[in-house]
Amino acid sequence: MGAWDIGSFDNDEALDWVFELEKVDDFSILENAFETVIDQKGDSPDATDCSIALCAAEVVASLLDNPASDVPDEVLEWIEDKPEPSTALIKIALKAIKVILDDSELKDLWLETDEYQDWVDNVNTLIENLTEE
Repeated sequence: MGAWDIGSFDNDEALDWVFELEKVDDFSILENAFETVIDQKGDSPDATDCSIALCAAEVVASLLDNPASDVPDEVLEWIEDKPEPSTALIKIALKAIKVILDDSELKDLWLETDEYQDWVDNVNTLIENLTEE
């Protein structure tokens, strides 16, 4: 895991994914990120897939006008002309996050560090940003 901080965009996989996001005009890339993690439920989803799903969830939160402080400018530009996300998209984002927090390779990697609780707190903030009204 090429991570340099606890934020969802603070790793190599995230920045690579943002590059892919810029090539897409709809929410399919977000849905695919969530479904990839959810489909691995019970099998300790891959760290890269989890990192990407967290980024996708940050995009959804940004679409709800609740962006994290570390959301890249490219993401903020991408969301400019996009509609508000559907309730279904928000629910699938939250479901993917639950899978990540319950049992995932990404969680296991963070458990091996001194920053585990900070990472969990950051993910919980993301959950709040997705559920604020």
